Amino acid sequence: MTSSSPRLRHPLNSRITPGERIGSVLLRGVGEKKMLIPGKGTYVRQGNLYSSLLGTLHAQEDTSTASDTTENIERWIISIEPEPKKILSQSSYSANSTTISPKIGDVILGRVTKVIRPTHATVDILAIVSEQPSTSSQPAMTTQPFIQPLHEAYSGTLRTNEIRPNSSLDIEISDCVRPSDILLARIHALGEKDYILSTVEAELGVIKAICESSGREMRAVSWKEMECVSTGVKEARKVAKPRVVKSEE
Repeated sequence: MTSSSPRLRHPLNSRITPGERIGSVLLRGVGEKKMLIPGKGTYVRQGNLYSSLLGTLHAQEDTSTASDTTENIERWIISIEPEPKKILSQSSYSANSTTISPKIGDVILGRVTKVIRPTHATVDILAIVSEQPSTSSQPAMTTQPFIQPLHEAYSGTLRTNEIRPNSSLDIEISDCVRPSDILLARIHALGEKDYILSTVEAELGVIKAICESSGREMRAVSWKEMECVSTGVKEARKVAKPRVVKSEE
C-alpha cells in the first residue's frame, strides 16, 4: 500500500525561510504514526522540526530501515532544497556557506528560542541579510537585499536596552519578542559566548510571529503590535518596518 505524505505546517514544494517550524517530529493520526527525520536544511529542537535554509520543502519516505510494524510508524525524511544563488556569486561572500560567520555590523535573520524575563532573549542566528550592489545595467543607487543562510545556527542575545531607541530596563522583554518569533537584528557587539544583538533601528525587529492562543500567523498592525489573522487577537511586539528581503529568483 502506498503511504500518504505527512501533514506538515506548510504544503510540500512551498517556499520555506530559515527558522520556520515544519512540524512535530512524531505525527499521530487515526491508526498510524509518522516520524519526521531531519534531512538537508532542517534540524530538530524540543521535539519539533525547523528549517535552516531558504528553499523548497520536500518529503521522502525513508525505506532504508525496516518499518516498526508493531507501532505502525512511517519514517519520512524532510529536507529543504536551497534556491539558486546567482546574486550571491557576485557578492563578497563565498558560495560555500561553511566559510561564512556573522560579524559586528551584520544584519541577521534569527529565531527567538527563549525569553528570560525581564532582561533578555536568546536567539538562534540563522542567516545574514545583506544588500547586493546593483549591476552595471541597473541604476547605481539601487540595492537588492538577500538572505545568506549559515551552515549552522549561531547564538545571540537581545537585551532590553538594545530593543528600541532610548530603551531601558523598564521595557518588558515579552512585550517585544516571544519564543519562535522570526526577527531581523544587527550584531552590535561580541559577548563572551555569543553575539549581542540590537533592534533599535526602525527596519529591525519581529517580521514573523505565531499567535500564542490560536497557533495562527500574525500580521503587523503597528510598530508595537501584531494581530492574529484568524481571531483578531493582538499581541505586543517590537515590529520591524517592512522591507524587501529576497533571494535570487
